[in-house]
Amino acid sequence: MNKTVLLIATFDTKGAEALYLKAQVEALGFAVLTMDAGILKPSGAAVDIDRATLAARGGTPIEASLAAADKGAAILNMMSGVSVVTRELYQQGRFGAVIGIGGAQGTDIATAGMRGLPVGVPKFMVSTVASGQTPFGPFVGTSDVALMHSVADIQGLNFLTRRILKNAAGAVCGMLAQFSGRDIEPSGIPVAMSMMGTTTPGSLYCKKKLEDKGFEIVTFHQNGTGGIAMEEMIRSGAFRAVLDLSLHEVADRYMGGLHGAIRADRLEAAADAGLPQIIVPGGINYMVLGPLKSLPDAIRSRKLIVHNPNLTLVRLTPDELSRVAEIVAAKLNRAKETCRVFIPLKGFSYPDREGLPHWEPEGNRAFIDGLKNQLKNTIPVAEIPAHINDPEFMDPVVESFLDMMAVQPKIEREVP
Repeated sequence: MNKTVLLIATFDTKGAEALYLKAQVEALGFAVLTMDAGILKPSGAAVDIDRATLAARGGTPIEASLAAADKGAAILNMMSGVSVVTRELYQQGRFGAVIGIGGAQGTDIATAGMRGLPVGVPKFMVSTVASGQTPFGPFVGTSDVALMHSVADIQGLNFLTRRILKNAAGAVCGMLAQFSGRDIEPSGIPVAMSMMGTTTPGSLYCKKKLEDKGFEIVTFHQNGTGGIAMEEMIRSGAFRAVLDLSLHEVADRYMGGLHGAIRADRLEAAADAGLPQIIVPGGINYMVLGPLKSLPDAIRSRKLIVHNPNLTLVRLTPDELSRVAEIVAAKLNRAKETCRVFIPLKGFSYPDREGLPHWEPEGNRAFIDGLKNQLKNTIPVAEIPAHINDPEFMDPVVESFLDMMAVQPKIEREVP
């Protein structure tokens, strides 16, 4: 185990606090590698990686960055430098965990370095903005960064900030003590699966069936970020196959919904990586919007359900579903290896069933026809007279997946 923690901080404004945190980590028996991401002025502290090195690796020397008098550009340059250097240091085996402290800008900078590290490497950020209405997406991205609210501003050492920093030291050292330093290693044949609340029964049924056959299923929630995290791990070589049982993020991105994929490359990684994949249009028939009372009359006149007080699931129109079908087909047509599509004719999600609020077979048919018209003829489409959450639908999916994997050549897994 590498017992070194990388400490990222803007030492020009958080120097005393960073050095206190360093001492707390060292007191627990771990070494510290210090990185000064400050921009405003030299800190005077003896650090292992200084701000000039980081700025230069970002593309703009620190003197030029300051002379431009553009704070936003200077921060972006430092974020880039920290990201590059942090990744290189980890690849060199210089540290096993990373911790950062900062306000909004310090959090931007430190987490830029953390997000470039493999999933599983301990990442801990003490931040003044890890609370309230602050959006955490830009800080965390698709990584496993742990955010801790500093409660008080990180400006000086006092009875509160000392306690917070001691706790942070204990947390990151505890995480590192449990980290073997090895990359993620599956115990079975690793498979990525997409799912969400409205497709959970069917997805879990499928998951159990495949786990009984020796597959290790990793599920990704389709909330806008989960699907992109899945795409990134597919590209890293973490999986042997993909069971994409929920394409909701593709439709929600097209509609501008709250759970739309955060990037446009959803549903592309498996094809680009040459992985076998099975596709089911789970949850593709609705968009996720805010509280019901906040929606305009034109939206409230549609078929919808109140998922919870903050989220409303609104049915897509046949025309919208036809357009979404074109988007899905264009992505699937990139496939280099086996790709099979399964359509549940009795509903694409929990509320899309006869007698429930989203049931509208005409809209589903618009999607089905649009997809079949656009797909290349080498991709088979099976229409199953069952609901997505029914065993009668998932059993053929499981059987096809097992058949598909039995004839696939061995795929060498690239370690992230």
